[in-house]
Amino acid sequence: MSFNINRRDWLKKSVLATAGLSAATAFIQRAEASPAIRRELQMSLSPDFQLEKAFVGINPPAVMKARLGANENPWGPSEKVKQALISAISESNRYGRQGRADLIKLIAEKEGVPENYILLGAGSSELLTASMVAYGMKGKIICGDPCYISGNEEKIPLEKVPLTKEYQYDLDAIAGRLNGSQSLVYITNPNNPTGAILPADTLTAFINKVSDKVPVLVDEAYIDYAKNPKTDCMVASINAGKNVLILRTMSKLYAFAGLRVGYAIAKPEILKAIAPYCSGGFDISVPSFAAAIAAIKDTDFQKLTLANTAASKQYTYDFLTKAGYPYIPSSANFLLFPVKMKGSDLMSKLMAEGVMVRKWEFDRQHWCRVSIGTMDEMKIFAEAFSKIAS
Repeated sequence: MSFNINRRDWLKKSVLATAGLSAATAFIQRAEASPAIRRELQMSLSPDFQLEKAFVGINPPAVMKARLGANENPWGPSEKVKQALISAISESNRYGRQGRADLIKLIAEKEGVPENYILLGAGSSELLTASMVAYGMKGKIICGDPCYISGNEEKIPLEKVPLTKEYQYDLDAIAGRLNGSQSLVYITNPNNPTGAILPADTLTAFINKVSDKVPVLVDEAYIDYAKNPKTDCMVASINAGKNVLILRTMSKLYAFAGLRVGYAIAKPEILKAIAPYCSGGFDISVPSFAAAIAAIKDTDFQKLTLANTAASKQYTYDFLTKAGYPYIPSSANFLLFPVKMKGSDLMSKLMAEGVMVRKWEFDRQHWCRVSIGTMDEMKIFAEAFSKIAS
């Protein structure tokens, strides 16, 4: 799995990186002016599109036994959400103004911020796209490598900083790189694909240090799975007046991957910067508004999902340990571990067994990212992995 980098390769990669930055800057400029180009960017940031792209050339099985490649919630939507959807169908001939207002109010109460600190989106991918356009026009977006956006160098002007040896964000290195050419710091917390979470006090100290120089976007798509989501999130920094933009999705804990609801939290002046490049919730359907309100109120289902996820995750930890595979401890609904074959071979062989996972390659190593499914799905994964890895 190891390799050496000689000076010629290093120079070649440096030239390609510079060319990629120029191309990405040009793409962002076109995206700023064209909704069609923004749509192309949004598709590249969409989990569904990424999943389709990842499996090009891999034959699907006749029966999918365990869909563990998209970090979806296999236990939802809840019964209360289903009932809200059914009840809202009769109102789907109306536009969703009231539903939008009710949802914003509920989210603001939940997060402890004023209502004008909330911007809705049809999933967080739309809001992430808007953020990349708004800030990519102004300079480079500095991020960890790998992280959720780090594979989009052709479309986003990225400056990537390698993770630490513990596969955590190197916040000191990021702070040391800031020189006025960056317009935004992007941090996924918990990170995707590693599942690692930054300690709240560490991230808060970093925000206090740098956010007056450059805004910090904290993508908290998986924060609900953290040990202490209320205190591990960075809403307190927003309430303290810091230049922080938080993105949230309801696709994970709330099981809304197909219902498409997300939101941003920030001071109004930050939301104003990204609002021209997204719908602001006007693309969310009336049934989805009703379902989102029901889901946020359904705390019993949230607790059940978290308990089920923890049990399935612990089973997978135990299996990997017994099989001799180390893993990165995860604060999300997936986990990442190094494998002893090429990622493409792993995906193909597991798919032939009816199991979907995702692959990554970094730090001179091939990795498997497996979503946490039901206990039955994790047992199917364990059986299939044991068969192909033996």
